[in-house]
Amino acid sequence: MNPTETAGDPAGVTPAWSLLLPSAWSRVRLRTDRREQVQALVARAFATVSRDQAGEVRRSLEKDLLGMAEKAFRNGGRELYLLSEVRRGLPLAASCVVSVHPEPLPADVSPEILAQSLAGGSSEAAVILVDGEPTAAVRRSEAKVFQAALPELEPPRLKFTGLDVYAPFPDRSQLLLLSFRTPVEPIADSMMILFEAIAGSLRWQEA
Repeated sequence: MNPTETAGDPAGVTPAWSLLLPSAWSRVRLRTDRREQVQALVARAFATVSRDQAGEVRRSLEKDLLGMAEKAFRNGGRELYLLSEVRRGLPLAASCVVSVHPEPLPADVSPEILAQSLAGGSSEAAVILVDGEPTAAVRRSEAKVFQAALPELEPPRLKFTGLDVYAPFPDRSQLLLLSFRTPVEPIADSMMILFEAIAGSLRWQEA
């Protein structure tokens, strides 16, 4: 996998930011043309499959991804990154929502205190390095029950493992939240290492 640098939100926020992600990840810019981007992403995923063979699956995936993008945008999201591939017979799936939260961060709040105040329940406070600076992070684990495809079937239940990274802007006027999730429990620990590496690649840029 070759890393791909992505510039974040160059319009409207100063400074902008960049992230390094593996090339298998797809990017959706949430502030414009979300539907068109999701449709293009699904079209690439089904490029070798005819519409007749997987029409219903394709429509369902497009609906789910568009719903995810719309929800992320309503919650302040600027970018959505998605991973979906099969490697050595094992499906890999993950997401990252990049959001801007306009709450100023007091200068005397340490990353440790911030992480502890944001963690709760089954979450674990942590501090990781982002752009060379100690940064608050929260490791999360949550189970979600989804609607069954047929009424007689038991609703599917997935365990999501995630990492939320709260990176203050250089002037501490806002927070950049990187919210990672994976539903693939057997590789959750490995994905957490990848999430930390992606978050650690964050660099601030003057727009």
